[in-house]
Amino acid sequence: MKKANRNYVAVGALVLSMLALLIFWIAVLLGSTSSVDSYYVLWNNVMGLKPGTQILFEGYQIGLIDSIEKADGAHTGGKNYRVNIEVEEGWPIPEGSVAQTASPTVLAALIVNIDAGDSTTLLEPGSEIEGKEQSDLFAAAGDAMSSVSDILEFVKPILEEITSSVSSVLNDENAAQITSLLQTLNTRVSEILSARNAGNIESILTNLNQVSEDVSRLTIGLEETKGEVDRVLGAVTTLMDERKGDVGHALADLHASLETVSRHIDSIANNLDSTVRNANEFSLQIRENPGVLLRGRDVEDDARADR
Repeated sequence: MKKANRNYVAVGALVLSMLALLIFWIAVLLGSTSSVDSYYVLWNNVMGLKPGTQILFEGYQIGLIDSIEKADGAHTGGKNYRVNIEVEEGWPIPEGSVAQTASPTVLAALIVNIDAGDSTTLLEPGSEIEGKEQSDLFAAAGDAMSSVSDILEFVKPILEEITSSVSSVLNDENAAQITSLLQTLNTRVSEILSARNAGNIESILTNLNQVSEDVSRLTIGLEETKGEVDRVLGAVTTLMDERKGDVGHALADLHASLETVSRHIDSIANNLDSTVRNANEFSLQIRENPGVLLRGRDVEDDARADR
């Protein structure tokens, strides 16, 4: 009996400890076990919001909605609802930050995301965070549909004008002309692609293929010729390197010869001029008296020529 009582006590203690652990875990999840800073946001519409809704700062969870109540200025033209939020103690929220409700996905619950402001001054706990009305996927879809509708209204007159222009172009008279043109084109294409022309085209393609092969062989021959020229140039370069001294002497001799010719070029030119004049005189005498070649010139002729 005592053993059974001890078992009951042990089971009861285990259950109580598990229950205490569960309560503590729920408290941790709700954020009630740590110190928090309180702020509030004013909105006209809080549809989808409730105590426990997550508060995110630039996408990072920092707290929860504590309560939602009627705003003090609701009856005087102000915002309708005051949403009290609790965030981690000491979390820096700059002035100019904006809280906005959003739905990450179609089926996801609403969250409140705070976009950080640019100010270096931080909001004091208990102050107001500027609120922006909720923006979810359905609202964005509605805005997109509205934009599409505006675009369609703008495009509609243009489409009607294009349709009218196409209709005027495709009237009965123009349709007949277009049909005739298409028939003519069909006839011309049929003539071009006739059996005779097909044979000619095949022959042209065959000749082009032959030309391509000839060009390929010519290219190979040019490559071989280029190789031969390279080898000849290499041999000439080698010969020049080996005979560099002899070539230098030959060039020096050629230079000396050219200088000698240059020094005597005037006398050479005078002698050539005299020779040419004598040849001209001799040719003139032969034309005037061919017998000179056989008997020579008479003394009288010489005296007459001197006079």
